[in-house]
Order: sequence, then structure tokens, then C-alpha cells
Amino acid sequence: MTEFLIRKFVKNPDEVTDTSVRLGYSRLAGLTGIILNVCLFLLKLFTGIVTASVSVIADSFNNLSDASSNIIALIGSKLASQPADKKHPFGHGRIEYISALIVAIVIIEVGFESLKSSAAKILHPESTELTAISLVILCMTVLVKLWMAVFYRKIGTRIGSQLLTATSTDARNDCIVTSVTIAVILIEHFLPVHIDGIAGLIVSAFVMISGFSIARKTIEPLIGEPENAVLAKQITDIVDNTDGIIGSHDLIMHSYGPSRTIASIHAEVPDTMSLEDAHTIVDRAERTVASSLGVLLTVHCDPVAVRDPRVAEIRAKLVDVLREIDPRITFHDFRIIDGVHHINLVFDIVVPFDYTEDRRAAVLFDIQKKMSEANQRFHCHIHIDTDYSA
Repeated sequence: MTEFLIRKFVKNPDEVTDTSVRLGYSRLAGLTGIILNVCLFLLKLFTGIVTASVSVIADSFNNLSDASSNIIALIGSKLASQPADKKHPFGHGRIEYISALIVAIVIIEVGFESLKSSAAKILHPESTELTAISLVILCMTVLVKLWMAVFYRKIGTRIGSQLLTATSTDARNDCIVTSVTIAVILIEHFLPVHIDGIAGLIVSAFVMISGFSIARKTIEPLIGEPENAVLAKQITDIVDNTDGIIGSHDLIMHSYGPSRTIASIHAEVPDTMSLEDAHTIVDRAERTVASSLGVLLTVHCDPVAVRDPRVAEIRAKLVDVLREIDPRITFHDFRIIDGVHHINLVFDIVVPFDYTEDRRAAVLFDIQKKMSEANQRFHCHIHIDTDYSA
């Protein structure tokens, strides 16, 4: 059914990085949710009025609130798809994270209200009534909500939307809550026990925890989370495999929404290459990354001595020293500057993210000490870089 709806209502569904295609997916998910939730609301409301069941009427308004979450998702996706403008030169993609945060807040609020109702039922237990029509409606609701949760999850995963993932979690929570309600009604009908309040507390806690989890996941990209490891590798592979580039380092990526990433990287080129040729090469790498990954990449050139045997010998010594200190440490931008009293070794190192300031200072001392043992004139000028990758 999901694939049928996608083929029917989404143009060019495979172009998931295209803003208009992502909007098509989001519009399909939002409208489907609104239609189904409104239908459930009307059906439950009619049934509740006919059977004079207050609980069914109350549950119908829960579906109406779910429709509001779908409206939030629909509006958020529309706003996030707006093109860049003068005030927002990197686009509006992060609005999708904010919309997902609003949905998370709605989930937490629903869980909190359920928590209060469950506590009241524990203090003042009431017997639940079992009617065939209410049981049928609740079972139908479970099936519909289960399909909606899977539907949102598939689309959210396909287009990388945290907003639809949050909406999927909301539908899954509704499915669990209704399933527990059915189980409680059956148990209390056949056994002389009152467990509705206790079951409600457990489910309410689960709903609130999932809401906080969604909120945390949506806040992280707004604060600044580690780089996407898969995308980072794709970028570095393209740059490293570009003819004329020896290697790359210092990749930094900034996400301005699921379909908007801006990045910069340093590419090493032979020092024998002319500036014009180097520019042509890195420009080719930038275009390849943009066309294949949709990432706006800026490449900085770092010249590397490739024909000086002395440089190769000292680099090899530095490799041995770093491997002895910590094999996880890497270096780049290595240069040799001869002075009157010293041979200045200028380079950057990348240390593990968990290194403390004391550990970093100790590493600098050890590198200088071991290189001086090789040659007393060696004087290291080291800059410590941070690895921003996940």
C-alpha cells in the first residue's frame, strides 16, 4: 500500500535529495494522517454518542489531537522546503527539526495527562464496561494506527526526516496505548481485579520517555552533532580519488536540514603543481561532490613535498614516533623550515576526541622529545586539530 501511494502521488520518488520530492513525500504522509485520524475521530464520536460511552467519546478526541500533529508535520515540511532568501541564505531546512520538537512536546503532554488520569484511577478505581462495538472499534484503531506507524517510518527513513520519524513514534504509542486498553478491559471483565490505573501508569511513562527521546534527537542537530559518518566517507572518497589529489583531511560539515549540507575539506596536492592546475583539480572535486551527493563543498589546497628525500625521511620518522605514542594519532600539513639554530618541523596532528588538556600537553612533549632524540636540531611546531567526525 505504501509503495502504491508513493507511486501514485509523489513525482520522481527516487530523487529523495530534491526539495520538491521531499515535500511531496511529506505532503502525502501528512494528508494521509489527517484523513485517517479525522475518520477515526468521527467514527468513535458517533459510536460514543450512540452507545452513551464517555470513554469512547474521550478517545475520539485523542484522534483529533493526532490530526493536529499531522497538520504540524505538514506545515513544518512546507516551511522547511522554502528556498534560501536574503535573511536565511542556507535555506529553511532546520524548521523540520523544530516541527519534530513540537510533535515531541505534544507526545510528552499526552503522556503527562495520561499519567494524571492513571493516578486518579488508582486512587479511585472504576470498573470498565465491555461492549462488542467498542471492542471492535478499539481493535480497528490498533490496526489503523499500526499501519500508520509503519507508513510514517518507511517514508521518514527514505527521506531522512526526523519529523516523520517522530510522527511514526506518536502513532506507535497510540497503538500500544489502545492495545493495553483492550487487554485491561478484557482482564477486568473476566477477573475481579482493577489494573487499569497501574497499566496506565506504565504506558504513560513509556509514552513520555519516547517523547523525551524524540526531543533529544531533534535538539542535537540544532546544537551541533557529530558529522554523518557515511556521508563523510563518501565525500573523502570522492576527494581522495580525484586525479592529482594525494589525500585529504580536516573535513567539517554543517547541516542546515536533511537535504542541505555545507562542508569544507583540505586536499593535499604535490608542491610541484602550478596554482592554476591545483585550482582546476579541487574545482573538479567540488563539482563531483555537489552533483553526486548534493553537498556544497569548499576545498582548500595544501602543498606536499613529493620529491625531497629529506622530507620523506623525516616524515617516516614522525610516523614511527606517533605510532609509538598512540597509533590513533594522525598528522598532516607537514613542512620543514630551516633556521639558523633549528630545523623547524611544522605540522598538525589529530588526536582522539576524548583527550584531556593534560593528555594533549603530554603528547606534544613526547613528540618533541622523541624527535629531538633523532636530531637535536629538530624543533616541532605542532597544532592540534579536532576530529569532528562521528
